[in-house]
Amino acid sequence: MLSLRMGGQGASAFSPPTRLLTAIGLMWLPLAVLTLINGTFASDAIAQPFITDVVPQVRLIIALPLLLLAGLAIDPSVGGTIRGLALSGVVPESEYPRFKTALSRITAMRDSIWPDIVLLVLAFAMTWTLRPGYGGAMFEFADTSWLQPVAEGQAKLSMAGWWYLLVSAPLFQFILFRWIWRFIIWGVFLFRLSRIRLDLHATHPDFSGGIGMLGLSQQTFVILFAALSAIVSSTIAHDMLFEAATFESARLDMLAFVVMCLVAIYAPLTLFSGQMYMARRHALRQYGALAYKLSAAFHEQWISRASKDVGKQLKEAVDPSAMADYGAVFDTVQNTRFIPVSMRNIVTTAASLVVPFLPLYLLQFSVADLIDRLLGALV
Repeated sequence: MLSLRMGGQGASAFSPPTRLLTAIGLMWLPLAVLTLINGTFASDAIAQPFITDVVPQVRLIIALPLLLLAGLAIDPSVGGTIRGLALSGVVPESEYPRFKTALSRITAMRDSIWPDIVLLVLAFAMTWTLRPGYGGAMFEFADTSWLQPVAEGQAKLSMAGWWYLLVSAPLFQFILFRWIWRFIIWGVFLFRLSRIRLDLHATHPDFSGGIGMLGLSQQTFVILFAALSAIVSSTIAHDMLFEAATFESARLDMLAFVVMCLVAIYAPLTLFSGQMYMARRHALRQYGALAYKLSAAFHEQWISRASKDVGKQLKEAVDPSAMADYGAVFDTVQNTRFIPVSMRNIVTTAASLVVPFLPLYLLQFSVADLIDRLLGALV
């Protein structure tokens, strides 16, 4: 039951495909059936039939599967990171009790049913008051919408509209909120972990002192934020189709959203910047002094001492390969990052967040315009 509430992999009796098909069968399929019965599924008589309304299609067919299957990537990554921290020696033995306390507290937060109750109430309240994805537009287009068509001269919620507001939208919001709560719980753990004095080594090949695994785990949460990008994209698409909004007018909003997502994903890693900076500075001081002694010995053997017995000198000289290996180690120390994530990972994450917004660019053009542009590019 906990796994189903959290949307994670866990030990659920249902396989991920079964959970996904069940959710779509409960949240999207009834809307399709009810609009078919009501004649608003794909009717040309209304301006906003169900099949062309991007809000429910994107939320329930694209974002919902992302949220339900996100645990397949996030859970193993987070679990592996916690095990890696416990076994790698990054957490010193003297600090291990604090590490276990941090784990027990976030486990209690995860397993408590009270956040679920609050999130469920919030999901229903938000659906009824804010109409996510629609806002006031639900009423402005009431006479031509599958949600609230005109019957006998009066706009009333259709059966599909009732199902959307009572079942589909609140359940979707709850699943979304539950994943956001999980992300917050992980952030709390990172905060508590950053308060522990970690045993970081600037010579570690991950260029993060040995906690590069945190950056990799953090990146897996991009699935959650990609779903959020798809949700925001659907709302902008709805405004472009039915409220005369333009791609140019929404461009800054999209850029700001992507930047905010990147900050939300990677800002928790800055909690470790202080310890990583100190580990780098300490290593530079130590390895810098050793590098001077090694280079001085190398120079003495190969340059300063003039000897007729060159063969013996070469045999006893400081090994050049040792100098090369030490240079590689010193480069690793110099290139140690101040947050445990690479720029390449940040760029990849940003690209994943931008992808859901790309179809909006095509909404600026008619089919004829797109064909003309394609032919023009080929000629």
